[in-house]
Amino acid sequence: MTKAIIFGGTTEGRELAMYAASKKIPTLLSVVSEYGKKVAGEREDLLVRCGTLDEEGIFRLLKKEQPLLVLDATHPYAMAASEQIREACQRAEIRCLRVLRKEEEAKEEEEEPKPQIVRVHSAQEAAEILEKDSKPVLLTTGSKELAVFVEVLSVKERIFARVLPDSQVLARCEKLGLSGRQLIAMQGPFSEEMNVAMLRAVGAKWLVTKESGSQGGFLEKLRAAEICGVQTVVIQRPGKEQGILMERAREELQLLAKDGEDISEKRCRTEVRQQVFLIGAGMGCGNQLTMEAREALQQCEIVLGAPRLLADVERWVKGKPRKMIYLGEEIRDWLEKHPKFSRIAVIYSGDTGFYSGCSSLLNALMGKGGIAKANVSVRIFPGISTLSCLCSRLGRSWEEIYPASIHGRDCDVEKLLEAHQSVFLLMGGKENLKSLCRRLERSGWGDIWVSAGIRLGYPEEIIFIEKVRELCEQETDSLVAVILDHPDTFQEKLKMRELVKTRAEF
Repeated sequence: MTKAIIFGGTTEGRELAMYAASKKIPTLLSVVSEYGKKVAGEREDLLVRCGTLDEEGIFRLLKKEQPLLVLDATHPYAMAASEQIREACQRAEIRCLRVLRKEEEAKEEEEEPKPQIVRVHSAQEAAEILEKDSKPVLLTTGSKELAVFVEVLSVKERIFARVLPDSQVLARCEKLGLSGRQLIAMQGPFSEEMNVAMLRAVGAKWLVTKESGSQGGFLEKLRAAEICGVQTVVIQRPGKEQGILMERAREELQLLAKDGEDISEKRCRTEVRQQVFLIGAGMGCGNQLTMEAREALQQCEIVLGAPRLLADVERWVKGKPRKMIYLGEEIRDWLEKHPKFSRIAVIYSGDTGFYSGCSSLLNALMGKGGIAKANVSVRIFPGISTLSCLCSRLGRSWEEIYPASIHGRDCDVEKLLEAHQSVFLLMGGKENLKSLCRRLERSGWGDIWVSAGIRLGYPEEIIFIEKVRELCEQETDSLVAVILDHPDTFQEKLKMRELVKTRAEF
């Protein structure tokens, strides 16, 4: 069985593949072209496959090989490929880490003499800038976007393209009308001297490059352009990515080996200790996650939870598999069947200690038939409770409020109102605000004040305060929390009503 799959014929991809092979970790390196396969080579414990794969193709490969780890070491500009790899890994429930290229050059450039640089966000923008004059252009952006420059630039003979010495690449270039001395087919990265020689050889007055980092010889290109007095167009990276650097990627591969030996399936199933993080997400959108909860999400390899919560924390777990399960016994069974995941996060709404599914999962893990304590450790990260959040919105404390829930459970609200001056209710399921108020009105509690929070934490959050009898026809979203106050208790808080309205309008 393949222990690791590495996507990318980049320098990073090849280096990681060679490292894994040196540790005798059965690894598959996936590259796009035959040339990439030839450059990578094959050796013991390393299989190299070539050819483009869409998401479905990647998924089939993952299901066939069943790796413990996937490393996405594709080019920094291959955003579509990274997205397909990430989505396929999520579907296959296989851990995926994005390998980033260092961006140290930004600081180095500050200390270097700079050529005349124009920074753009796409090849299209670069081509539009070049079209403003008729000077020769050396393109060092590869072959994939050549068509953009050929279509936009008015004089095709201006283009000199540096591409990989691959027969398929050269065929594509010729199809675009580029051949002969307009093509420089060489494998980079190139030294400063080589870049200078090429710029002078073709008489280039423009250099087009991507912000490819030290592995792509970015600084050497800029220095050469400075020496030759050439204007430079830099296509910037397509946004900030989340991922790991090469050193961490090597460490992750090292975890797949023990004393130079590949790990066995038995060890994976019996010796690897699973860490389960139970995380309270607070209210909606994931904005109320604590700092330690965010760190736990960054450390985890997969996230489990209800669909809404997985969507709420999506920005914190990009690139990680997500599984839509949240019932305690289902999660326990899933953990037993997936020992290859050593750090698992389970996300819950609100606080893990306030009517949370966290307790049912703990019972499932440690109760009769649960996973042995020797194989699993649990850490709980509390969140901000709905009660605390609603009280903060209302500007009041909650030490004298009795907390309860009618979210999927029976609750004698009338009895609670007889015993307490203020009652908090977490709502949901069959009982909505309208049905609750109708029920209380029929029971003679029409004068009770209701402070309601709708979709707390989301941009469309609403806070309002009314009497029970005024809300008997009120339609609301299912994500509702309320505080019920007796009229005499609420008299001192009546001024708050206008304050809340003003706050909502603001």
